[in-house]
Amino acid sequence: MQRLSGIRLAVVGLIVLLAGFLPARAFQGDPPLDCVPVDDLDLIVAQGDLPLPTVGETVYDPAFCTPLRRVSDTSDRGAFETQEYSQLGAFSRDNAYVLLLSSEEGYVVRRLDDFSRVEGLETGTWNAARWYPPQPHTLIHFDSNEDTTLRVQLTRVDELTTETIFTFPAPYERVIVNASSDELADDGSWLAGIANRSDGNWVIFALDIANRRLGAQLPIGDLYATDCAPDPEWGEVMPDWVGVSPLGNYLVVQWVRDGTTRCSGLETFDLQTGDFVGRVYDGHQHGDLGVRPDGTEFFMTFELYHPSGMEALGVRDLPGTMTASEPEYLQTLDWIGEHISCQGPPGVCLVTTTAAPENGWSALEGEVFLQYTDGRIERLAQHRSSSCGYWVQPRASLSYDGRYVIFASDWGRSIACDDLGRGDPFVLDLAAR
Repeated sequence: MQRLSGIRLAVVGLIVLLAGFLPARAFQGDPPLDCVPVDDLDLIVAQGDLPLPTVGETVYDPAFCTPLRRVSDTSDRGAFETQEYSQLGAFSRDNAYVLLLSSEEGYVVRRLDDFSRVEGLETGTWNAARWYPPQPHTLIHFDSNEDTTLRVQLTRVDELTTETIFTFPAPYERVIVNASSDELADDGSWLAGIANRSDGNWVIFALDIANRRLGAQLPIGDLYATDCAPDPEWGEVMPDWVGVSPLGNYLVVQWVRDGTTRCSGLETFDLQTGDFVGRVYDGHQHGDLGVRPDGTEFFMTFELYHPSGMEALGVRDLPGTMTASEPEYLQTLDWIGEHISCQGPPGVCLVTTTAAPENGWSALEGEVFLQYTDGRIERLAQHRSSSCGYWVQPRASLSYDGRYVIFASDWGRSIACDDLGRGDPFVLDLAAR
């Protein structure tokens, strides 16, 4: 990742002199009366000293006045706990529960009011668990892959019961987990993923949850035998993730290969027939699917070819074109983008940026902030993570109503960096600012 050159450091120094440099300060408990959240997008905010909170203790980000709480202290016991990913909703629709992953126990469900664990859930057999919107306290997931029968199940958190709602027909055998864990349609009507069959073929599928039947089914081997040319170096390149557009309009496939040829970039398909509809994006940077206030669907991502030469945040319309949708640039960044979550209200996404203070701080560095599709930004907090391993990349996610943010952090302790990192989840309450 490109960092600040000597010339750019000089520019940053000039910005500091002109705009002022926010002094480092810290506080706990109730915010001080003089706490004023920073709303200047160009102001460089050095990370102040804020001690690692105890579980449940409310502290306030010293620059942005946002209250935050540490959800667990799993990192203190030689393990990690975190929300799964930025593209997934960690909070139940009514914000009663939060779904987490633990290196000790797999999936964990905690109550958001006091962070206590829900005991009695048999989560060891779950694959790709997500909240099921029609039933706010229910999770939908695949079964364990321990046998060759692939099932979709609902687990009701309040009742501690699990029900199989769909069994894949033969020759389907097992779900390909990492590629199949993107979000459902917002109303819970469709999910998508990849499963393998007994003949060895991997199949991209769309499942109509409401009517308990399969929609589109796209064997990847068949795609490469017809519409897609194998990559000259890597052969038949697989998808990175498969999902459903938020309004349930399209099956969405993010391929690892960049470009504008078939089986490249971010493609959309008809959910029922599997017919190719368009290409939204010709790359595979981090991003998320969202909805504008006017009801149109988009993909927000980190754009690499802004005319300024800087990285930028941009949105591209679904369903795309035969090549790729044109980007609408919203904000330029100093090469520090990391993850995006558009799981909240229409017209807003949550962005996480990395930090490399050894090269000098820049505006928005090491932060979580809201990026609106109309171009506005709202700065929320500094995540204080070293990001030294995957599980301590903040990967922040936004609640469906936009009230809560959850992110992972090792609080600058750089624990177990050679083993993907070890940290805990932290929750921001935006309604209490």
